[in-house]
Amino acid sequence: MHPLRVLYKKDGHMFANLNTVLRRESSFKVLFILAFALGLFFGLYAVFLSGFRFLNILGGAGFMVTRYLFSLIFLALGVMMVLSGIITSYSALFRSRDSILLLTSPIPDSTLVLYKFTESCLLSSWAFFFIILPYTLAYAVHEKLSPFFVGWTLLFSIPFLILYSGLGTIFVLLFIRWIPRHLREWMILLGLMVAGLIAYYVRPTARTGFDDSQFLLSRLIPGLQWASQPLGPNWWAAEGIMAFARGQIGRGFLLWGVLVSNTLLVIWIIRSLGKLLFARACQRLWGIVPPRRRQERLGAMLDHWLQPFGTISRGLALKDIRTFLRDPMQWSQSLIFFGLLGFYFASLRTFRYNALPDVWRNLIVFLNVFSVAAVLCSLSSRFVYPQLSLEGQAFWIIGLSPAGLRRVLLTKFFTALAAMATISVALIALSTTMLGVAPLLKGVTVSLSLAIALGTCGLSTGLGAVFLDLKQSNPMAIVSSFGGTLNLALSLIFMAVVILPCAIPFHFLNLGKIGPTTLYRTLGIVGPAIVVLTLLTTILPLWLGLRSLQRREY
Repeated sequence: MHPLRVLYKKDGHMFANLNTVLRRESSFKVLFILAFALGLFFGLYAVFLSGFRFLNILGGAGFMVTRYLFSLIFLALGVMMVLSGIITSYSALFRSRDSILLLTSPIPDSTLVLYKFTESCLLSSWAFFFIILPYTLAYAVHEKLSPFFVGWTLLFSIPFLILYSGLGTIFVLLFIRWIPRHLREWMILLGLMVAGLIAYYVRPTARTGFDDSQFLLSRLIPGLQWASQPLGPNWWAAEGIMAFARGQIGRGFLLWGVLVSNTLLVIWIIRSLGKLLFARACQRLWGIVPPRRRQERLGAMLDHWLQPFGTISRGLALKDIRTFLRDPMQWSQSLIFFGLLGFYFASLRTFRYNALPDVWRNLIVFLNVFSVAAVLCSLSSRFVYPQLSLEGQAFWIIGLSPAGLRRVLLTKFFTALAAMATISVALIALSTTMLGVAPLLKGVTVSLSLAIALGTCGLSTGLGAVFLDLKQSNPMAIVSSFGGTLNLALSLIFMAVVILPCAIPFHFLNLGKIGPTTLYRTLGIVGPAIVVLTLLTTILPLWLGLRSLQRREY
């Protein structure tokens, strides 16, 4: 039997036992995930459908925009799949527990890499389909198309997903194999990247291949020029789907064949690179030992910054910070999420969003607050909540140490809060500055970001102590437990309860339904209520967590 078939058969048996695994999970967790998934799907469907109806009101301009929407969304999803492919491929190939075992087995490296690539695609696919399916369904309903339109989208989506995920896997294999080790190599790499960006921005802008409508729309819609390139896989997928919708079956299958053939080429490249590079990449990555001088320099710098907090608190904070920095899966995810938000906020004036009317700028500001808050909820549930549980069987040392459980819990809370609050406040301040909003709106949104950082860190730290699980060493199992699911649900509810009472009055003010006096009165009532709610959400879980820790036996 072929080794790849054996590995897939093993996964098949694991999938067949999924029913047994689900029975062990809490009913609350299963119902929450199901409700969240259905709410996300139909919520996106409603948003996309309302967007198509809005474009329909615009007349000719809306029709021209709709022509290129499929290509644009496939381009955006393609970029998302490359980034997701980089993260999941790195985790599956180099951070998975079975990678070392399989590497020492008689399975060829090419087969192993192909198997791990399949696993990476499956991990990345759920987000892709949760976006493309409601979008396609909304477009089909708006345009009154055949139900087969969704099937044609799926026909193109599968090879499209594999192709872009494969690009992420290829990048990981090449980068890990030749990852820079010294400062000089990093400086050369950074210089090449800067030179590439400069060459891109100073290139002559030609209108070759652009008709007048595309040229005008490219000034209004970011990314239209890239989305309209006939050599891009996003254009093949979008044009092929629309060809099927127009009844051009032959052209549709031709474009599908082009997409599939390029996908097979990417798979062949992954298989070949796996044979040539995977073993050496593993040896290079697992054999890297950071220079001791660099570790000592970083430790001394952190120790100097944390000097005012005392010896015990400083030692606890340094341990958590070093643990975080030594795990690339943690800091890479945080860097990508916050990096993308920062890049988007810094580009708001490039998109001319600051020139929009007040009602639209107000809407964009609060949508940005929602996006930052959602990332805070996700990352605090993923990284802050399992911190105490990951102490494992050595937790009794902390329980019996002179540091005290209260100091341990508060140190973990303030360490997480310092990072979350700094990043969230900086991002919202950047967003409001680039949009040029009024000082009152800027102060409210920055305060909201600080309140959400306080609440989410308090919930994650406190509930992490209440639902302490020292027997589990897998952070994902800790996060997906009943306590982790409850923490995420409460964080999302807190986020909505804090943001909406402030967003609605500002929206009504810009629509002319209320005046400035009514706005000030509303904020005078809502503001203290949010302060009280934030303090309760922060202090109560910490108190319950401390009480739960003190009742334990060590």
